[in-house]
Amino acid sequence: MILLVCALLVSAASVGADVYFEEEVVNRGFGKDKTGARKTTNKIYIKGKSQRVEQRIEADAKMAKALRRQGQSLNTSTILRLDQAQVYEIDLTAQTFVQQKAPPARKAVAKPEAAPGGPQRALAVKVPGDTARIAGIPCRRVVAQMRVRYLDPKTQELRRENRYTYDACIAKDFPGFQEITAFMALHNASTSYPSLIGGGLEGLEDHEALSEELENAEELKGFALRSTLTAAVKLPEKEKLSQVFRLDREIKTMAYAPLPDSLFHVSKALTRLESE
Repeated sequence: MILLVCALLVSAASVGADVYFEEEVVNRGFGKDKTGARKTTNKIYIKGKSQRVEQRIEADAKMAKALRRQGQSLNTSTILRLDQAQVYEIDLTAQTFVQQKAPPARKAVAKPEAAPGGPQRALAVKVPGDTARIAGIPCRRVVAQMRVRYLDPKTQELRRENRYTYDACIAKDFPGFQEITAFMALHNASTSYPSLIGGGLEGLEDHEALSEELENAEELKGFALRSTLTAAVKLPEKEKLSQVFRLDREIKTMAYAPLPDSLFHVSKALTRLESE
């Protein structure tokens, strides 16, 4: 499929083209035992209101067995058709698929006020000025750090501080940027089905708060071609931070070219299963 995209790139016009990119996500696991460590390769195809993501997970034998026990195939493909509000989840190993209706978007609700005595969080963002070129696209470095302080509700003494550092190289206005951002905006407005790319943060304690802060930071507006997220814990009795998690993500290939409609249809060779 990569060869097909490269061949199409030669004749691509700047108007009406589609997007293909490949990302590598390395989850180094949680804690000293590196629980959940894996490397995920995602091949993403975007054409108008359709997206296809082919995902391959590499993990050690113990982790691979645990994922299979949870019903997670190591080789999958997901087609999201926003024009039809349909999702096709394909198990490429078993050669089966499940079709289901994409759930509607969540209704906007007023943000609840922080509970008294709840964790205190603060975000700081800086732009060091470093630049790089990744997958042939120039980008600028942005570093954001969120601190979450957990206090004793009675004494207000510090129990623990979680510190998250997001170091990314952000790009805008490259061929394909408009198509990517347009699809993401339509996805958020159309369905609550989880985003198919850039995952891996769900196991973090402050996942929702962190996601919200990063999404709202003006300096991070754009598309991250490379990023590293680390999570560390500081305890009062310890002098140093202890890193407990690291997630590395990098775009390896980016192409802006017409893609065939057949990519966003399920092969007739696959067996359909009923959704649960």
